Amino acid sequence: MALPKGKYQVFISHATGEDGKLTNWLAEALDRLYIRAYVYERYQRGGQNRFETIKKMINECPYFLVILTKAGMLSQWVNQEIGYAVAIGKEPIPVLEVDNGILVRSKGFVELHDPVRFKRGDRIGLMAEILHTLVYLLDENKEWKDEYYFSCKCGNNFIGKLDFEELWYYWKERHEPQNYSWNCPKCKQKVTISFPDCHIVS
Repeated sequence: MALPKGKYQVFISHATGEDGKLTNWLAEALDRLYIRAYVYERYQRGGQNRFETIKKMINECPYFLVILTKAGMLSQWVNQEIGYAVAIGKEPIPVLEVDNGILVRSKGFVELHDPVRFKRGDRIGLMAEILHTLVYLLDENKEWKDEYYFSCKCGNNFIGKLDFEELWYYWKERHEPQNYSWNCPKCKQKVTISFPDCHIVS
């Protein structure tokens, strides 16, 4: 399924095995919102130097998001990526898992940065908090497009206005996902996404 191209804006650091599915799910939604996310496994090639590639992408991406599950905190790669990001002056955005109402224990830079909190089973709430954080940062820098890249079953891809503020107001009032539809310009079928997780549902 095609996704929009453009410069990478968010590097997502994560524990590959344990948190790979969740991270790819987040990245696809962000890509469709024109917040292009870099996840190493999605773009790795045979023969490339893993850490040099990762350092290059951390440098290039304005925003550094780190998924801090229990596995993430124990990951050598995640800790190296955090260390490198901090060393070059990045302000990491920690996404910290909550386990039974208690924050997963974390030391170091997380104590100095207010984390985005999430529960393991609440993907929608997680996407809402990440999206809100990134939209605020992008809007502050006049980089937020407020558009969505739709893909229709007929094979046509098209762009539609998202109306983030209206959808966000509904979410904050009710904490219920909302379906949002556009008609495909080619075949006139409805293409529907769910907000705030921003994945195509039909």
